[in-house]
Amino acid sequence: MFNGILSMSGYYFNIGRIFMKYTVLVVEDEYEQRRSIIERVNWEAAGFQVIGEAENGVEALDFIETLEPDLIFTDIKMPMISGLELAKRVRELRPATQMVILSGYDSFEYAREAINYNIISYLLKPISSEELSHELFTIKKRMDEKLASVMAKPDSDTEKQLHRMRINNFLLPLMLGSNEERPDENELTKRALELGVIKENSKPHYCVLVSKFKNNGVSYTGKEHTAFLDAVLNKYFYAVSFTVYGRAVTFIVYDKEGDISSVLDLPLKEVVQTAKKMLSQTCTIGVSREFSELSGCSAAYFQAVTARRYTKDGAGVVRFINDQERDGEIEIDHVEKTVLKLEQLLKVGDSEALVEFINGLFENSTPENADLLVMQILATVYRVVSNVAEKSDIVALLSSNQIFSRMTTYNSEAGVKGELISLCENAKSIISSSQRRDSEVLCDRAVQIINERYSDEELSLNGVSHELAVSPNYLSALIKKNKKKNFVTLLTEKRMSAAYDMLLCTSMKVLEISEKCGYSDQHYFSYCFKKYYGDSPGKIRALRQGENT
Repeated sequence: MFNGILSMSGYYFNIGRIFMKYTVLVVEDEYEQRRSIIERVNWEAAGFQVIGEAENGVEALDFIETLEPDLIFTDIKMPMISGLELAKRVRELRPATQMVILSGYDSFEYAREAINYNIISYLLKPISSEELSHELFTIKKRMDEKLASVMAKPDSDTEKQLHRMRINNFLLPLMLGSNEERPDENELTKRALELGVIKENSKPHYCVLVSKFKNNGVSYTGKEHTAFLDAVLNKYFYAVSFTVYGRAVTFIVYDKEGDISSVLDLPLKEVVQTAKKMLSQTCTIGVSREFSELSGCSAAYFQAVTARRYTKDGAGVVRFINDQERDGEIEIDHVEKTVLKLEQLLKVGDSEALVEFINGLFENSTPENADLLVMQILATVYRVVSNVAEKSDIVALLSSNQIFSRMTTYNSEAGVKGELISLCENAKSIISSSQRRDSEVLCDRAVQIINERYSDEELSLNGVSHELAVSPNYLSALIKKNKKKNFVTLLTEKRMSAAYDMLLCTSMKVLEISEKCGYSDQHYFSYCFKKYYGDSPGKIRALRQGENT
């Protein structure tokens, strides 16, 4: 039974030491044992604070998003969801949360499997109060060490600093596109091997992240943030971060096959969750497309910048460029930086910023390149609208703004700017409407999949998002925004509704109904059904049959 939510304590530093009070959720199906775990040791003295308790894994999952615990104590053997299954699901939801398994099984196989799911300790029952208290201090030390590794200052070793500088000097020009001509890929690969960025005989995949950190609404990104990003991300793959124009830019190398959103989902969740807990800061991250040639760094950097700007629409703190531009490839690697800015303003900027930007373009241009500037703007508008809108929208845009035919009639720069501003504002309106339609279509398709395949026990947000070619975070945010419910709630509602109809309209046994509604465990199904309708399946059926006689 859940006893309420207590406020989370923070942390501070003192001469290199960390004083941290970690929050704990205790999960145990036996009430007496659960209370014993909570009451027989001094959690506060060990540096912990129990903020809640749950009687099973299902209940625990309901509390995790609300409580956001640092540590979960769970029995391994529980009805419906085992401790290991709970640990697996927690890792998917909150990779920053650590787990302690309590088990009566002295089995190497259990312990080996536990390692994969952020299990910081594996304790055998029975365990005395003294042993548990001692283990808590050990666990606290391990968690402090993990925290220290994340919060550590950049390495002061001179040789390591020089090596890091050489890597930065190699990657930065590639990111910013400051090379006079496209660099030779073979030479880039050779240099990357020399620096240890990639390994011999590997088939690396690359991507670029752009991150910004905010504290109380104020943006600030410094060297401590790049060190933080590297500490978290290097647990998963090679990552090197540096600051560029007030942003933290991270270059990532990995060899995992699969969709980029599935590869990065867990690491980026940990970055965001850890930043919130340890830094008391919000972190927004834009993610480029995957690329396989180092010469693609510049395009990837601008993709990541663009993706991060999409976080302004409130649909989540991690955004993949593919979430916005699924239907067409935008060739931004050869587009001028001014054109990139225009793309961003058309998609996420306000009208005032758009007007200011176009006025600024003309102020900084010469009469000789004014025509080229106009053509760049026109081409950008057409390309961006084409990627997100229907053909009829493009026709309507061009017919409403006949700038090509009117250009020769303008005797002043003001007339040209006015027509361009009108064109851009109309385009922005079309893009905004198209994005809303697109999100609605995505949500409707997700609901359709739920309605058609609710009987599949393996149906999940990750699977559906992969099928729809978007990231799980993005699809989850869209569903919440458009349907006012999350994916799990929609799936549960469909399964419960179908089960209710089968109970009343068929003679199938509860076990059969359970399996047809995506539950292999009849007891788990009955628990969920009773939680949803207030009575067990058998009682609901009996009551309805009694009413009909």
